[in-house]
Amino acid sequence: MITILRDTNIADKLVFNMEEDGKRIGGITAKLEHDGVHITALDSEVELYYDGLCRTVLAYANIRGVDRAVFEISDERQLYRLRGFGFITESSSVLESISEFFDRGCEDSEGKQ
Repeated sequence: MITILRDTNIADKLVFNMEEDGKRIGGITAKLEHDGVHITALDSEVELYYDGLCRTVLAYANIRGVDRAVFEISDERQLYRLRGFGFITESSSVLESISEFFDRGCEDSEGKQ
């Protein structure tokens, strides 16, 4: 079973680690700022896990009243995947409304559910 847990030992930023059978298989780092949640690092050997990691941070922020996300990721392969999952677009690394993102549901690349 895969779990995503917040590392509560780190106080100055949000760190969520993804584990399977006690072994770390991915993670995401973010900061809650006045203008939204800033996602600063994302890692996993399995790129499909980016979706769950990002959704975890977005849900955490949204529950706390934050409705905007800024993806400060520079790795082109990660950006490509984030675009494919619908978090960002070719022209913007900002998700203006987290709640609207979740309201869309899980859509495929053609916009169908």
